[in-house]
Amino acid sequence: MKLKKILTGLMVMAVALSLTLYGTAPVEGATNSIQKSVTAEKAIKGTELKNIRVGGDAKHTRIVMDLSSAKKFNYAFENNNTRLVINIDGVYTAMKAAPDTNRGAVKDLILATYGDTVQLIVDMKVPVPVKVYPLKNPDRVVIDLINEYEEETSNQVEAGLLYGKYVRFDSRGMLTAYTLEVDPQKFDIRMVLPGGEVTQGLGKLSTIAQKYNAVAAVNGGYFDWSGTFLIGDVRINGTTVGMVPEERSGLINKRDGSYDVGKASYSGTVTINGQGISFWGVNSPRGKDAVILYNRLYGTHTGTNEFGKEFVIRHNSVAAINNGNSEIPPDGAVVSVHGQSLEYFKNVRVGDRAEIIESFGEAIPDNVDFYGAGPQLVKNGRVDVTSYNEGIANDIANGRAPRTAVGIKPNGHVILMVVDGRQSHSIGATLPEMGQLLIKYGADRGVNFDGGGSSEMVINNQIVTSPSGGTERKIGNALVVVRK
Repeated sequence: MKLKKILTGLMVMAVALSLTLYGTAPVEGATNSIQKSVTAEKAIKGTELKNIRVGGDAKHTRIVMDLSSAKKFNYAFENNNTRLVINIDGVYTAMKAAPDTNRGAVKDLILATYGDTVQLIVDMKVPVPVKVYPLKNPDRVVIDLINEYEEETSNQVEAGLLYGKYVRFDSRGMLTAYTLEVDPQKFDIRMVLPGGEVTQGLGKLSTIAQKYNAVAAVNGGYFDWSGTFLIGDVRINGTTVGMVPEERSGLINKRDGSYDVGKASYSGTVTINGQGISFWGVNSPRGKDAVILYNRLYGTHTGTNEFGKEFVIRHNSVAAINNGNSEIPPDGAVVSVHGQSLEYFKNVRVGDRAEIIESFGEAIPDNVDFYGAGPQLVKNGRVDVTSYNEGIANDIANGRAPRTAVGIKPNGHVILMVVDGRQSHSIGATLPEMGQLLIKYGADRGVNFDGGGSSEMVINNQIVTSPSGGTERKIGNALVVVRK
């Protein structure tokens, strides 16, 4: 019996080899057997995924999965909505991979099979609107992605305070901006220091907002990482907090409660016994041969070393002369001098008449506060970026980054704007783009503030933006919105 089975098997193999080599037609019984085998195999495999096609135009990308017959499918989003996973059960395919594509919002297509399940992964550059649906005649699954779109939402925080969010996606990538329109009839916008004095150091925006009981807040102007001085022309409650030698743009807080954008050009002098000496800086570290003015917004003491001389000024008179770390009087200031500049003060004595005069330039009246940063972004309703004229550093002036800006509308309302950057949901903005966004929201004047990891907005003690560093950065000052 075993021998008979072996011989039978060899005969079958010989017939099959003969058919293969010589194309000899099989007998009728063998034909029926082969056809039944193929039919059974198709029945087991089910529907075939025949092809994957990619097309579309500048605003849309379409991916089509061609099927031999209709099949139910399911899909889900992963990776913060940047990955679409489509599964179709009971499907087989001879395809080894999806077509290569880098079109519109699509970064990559990945095809995989798991038993009788076919899976297509659509990796996207950023989260975009996606529609997945079946079509018939012929049967197929269609994935439509929008390559360009704009979406705006707004919500009234309370009367006089309107919060908005703007999302745009185009060939440049995705951008997400946040706006806060403030009615100055109901709210004040003030620049504040984290601890009330420069030397109190840096602080997180959310903490600053709570400290000043602010309804909302955004980061303010430039500051040094040491937390010991501001970088910009700043006047708070009539007192100079910092200065820079260049003309710089900023937000003007007028005494009547209205706001404007202007450019400051700081100058300051102390005149003792008829001789006027210019300040090299205000509330900043005293360098070689420098003449620095310290006032009470700096702190209680100058913190300087003994290698200089300091003149305490009160009521237009030299009240005291010290070598260093002088106490700063609440009703006066300290002029701190080092090196060669001491020659100008060699004959000064206690009791000598001394007068301090400061100005922020012709465009900024003496009776207003000024929150400087720069550069200007919008003038007379048009984009007008003045980075070069204001001496703005290249890392601020050029390229895309998280940004913070302030605009003024013709009706006097103030727009506080923050753009996220360096993240999948937002590529950041250039300075001209910030100007365009301010104009989009109605501003006819606008100015840039500090950006990068500092850019942030807080509303009702909630962080509504996404700081690029992943967490809040400590900052040197902030713009807070408080109820009148």
